[in-house]
Amino acid sequence: MSIGKLVYKYIFEPTAGIRYKFHHYGLKGWLDYELGVTAMKKAAIQLPAITLKPSVDCLTINYLTGQQYWYQTIFGIQSLINQYGTDLAINIYSDGSLQAEHYEALKNYCPQIVFVAEEEIIESLNAIIPANKYPKLNFLRNWSPFYKRMIDIHCKPQWGIHLDSDMLFLKYPTDLVELSKQKKAFYMEEYAGQSFFSDEPDSLLKNLNIPVIQSVNGGIIAYNGNTIDYDDLEYRTTQLLDTYFDKGPGPMEQTLMSYILATQNGIALNKNDYKIYYDNSINQQDDATLRHYIFKAKLPYFSDEWKKVIL
Repeated sequence: MSIGKLVYKYIFEPTAGIRYKFHHYGLKGWLDYELGVTAMKKAAIQLPAITLKPSVDCLTINYLTGQQYWYQTIFGIQSLINQYGTDLAINIYSDGSLQAEHYEALKNYCPQIVFVAEEEIIESLNAIIPANKYPKLNFLRNWSPFYKRMIDIHCKPQWGIHLDSDMLFLKYPTDLVELSKQKKAFYMEEYAGQSFFSDEPDSLLKNLNIPVIQSVNGGIIAYNGNTIDYDDLEYRTTQLLDTYFDKGPGPMEQTLMSYILATQNGIALNKNDYKIYYDNSINQQDDATLRHYIFKAKLPYFSDEWKKVIL
């Protein structure tokens, strides 16, 4: 291995996260960020255990989480319970990185959480998208954990909703609940504009005949897995992989999610009510139902915002 590759592998790559935070937040911000993460993890395992009381037609929420997110998942659940109540069912899917200590922390917090076993997922995938018939969709799942959010959670003959972990509910989610009861397809709307697609929406439609909803954010996604045409989705996946493989897994997952939502006439949640923050300035006067913290907004999220859940 060349000196350059050794430097990248053992110095540049392992320090990427630190350098990113230092660049965007400065020294004090970086320290506040790391101290906030440590405090949030400690608080997550000290939260009083909660008991879900799901009814027959309760709201069922799915989370994909891992060793970097488990404590955020706990606070996301707690914020929802604070506003909605305990008539819930919670399913947890692992991105492949959950360890025994994380399962224990989640189970101690909420004994009714259902951890969907890998064996159950594989059995479902083999029945619905067997690898010999759908090689590209199966490739996606192995390409990146991103796709477990789409494939593991939604590749079932049922309506399903997933929530990202880095979100906090601050009010009762009326429209989310109503749309869920109606089993409608819906999504969180990108606040800053267009989604992070493999290409411009007009180019996707013109070049590949792939219609997309232009402003989908993956934080909240709900649709019916029972009505997906998997032959068509395999074809669309092949098109995207052949044309935009170099764009990476993230944009392609957003593109496919948006395409599925477009085929099911997905409804956007109000972007001023289900609000995405991108920077470290949080308007504390906003009356949003939910806040989603991405990019630079991670600093206030880890420093202060999660504390609202337990005040």
